[in-house]
Amino acid sequence: MTYAALPVLWDLDGTLVDSAADIAAAVDRALEAHGYAPLGPERVRKHIGSGAQNLVTRCVEEAGGAMTPALLESFFTSYLANVAVHTQLYPGLGGLLDALADRGVPQAIVTNKPVDITVALLDALGLTRYFPVVYGGESLPKRKPHPMMLHAAMADLGVDRAVMVGDGPHDVGAGRAAGLPVIGVNWGIAKPDGADVRVDTVAELTALLIPEP
Repeated sequence: MTYAALPVLWDLDGTLVDSAADIAAAVDRALEAHGYAPLGPERVRKHIGSGAQNLVTRCVEEAGGAMTPALLESFFTSYLANVAVHTQLYPGLGGLLDALADRGVPQAIVTNKPVDITVALLDALGLTRYFPVVYGGESLPKRKPHPMMLHAAMADLGVDRAVMVGDGPHDVGAGRAAGLPVIGVNWGIAKPDGADVRVDTVAELTALLIPEP
């Protein structure tokens, strides 16, 4: 099975970058600023993937409180100021991004992460050059698992076919709804149940996306 030469739509958190520690730290700083006890990284981690508002809402509810606009703003401010303290590209993916770019394969980011934070993170990690198209959680009226972002990204790239690469059910659902093949990565935050194929290593992913000479 190969998806060689297909444009690639990438999820971000848990797929390209290991960002859970910085997200959890920002959530905990926001909770503490509003009088709640921090949850810690493992308890925050399970809520990542459905967008910032859902993340903070679920975390403050777990901490025994209720969501407020001020608390959400505290999270945004804290995270944007500390977006790449611990966050890193997963090992080996830099080489894959380079190889795809060298072959002229169009690539885009489609993430439920807020778009301003997404852009700041890509810039901080030196990844902006790979992605002429970036869609975040607030870019359009609908986010994953709705296919709207995927359709928009393909339109912007000027293609009518692509492969979705992600680590969780929202990625699989969006890809399915858009009529695209989905590769699930098993190293991320969630579980990509239902993907057409799942990979454990970057080498396996590379073999699917880049043909052997």
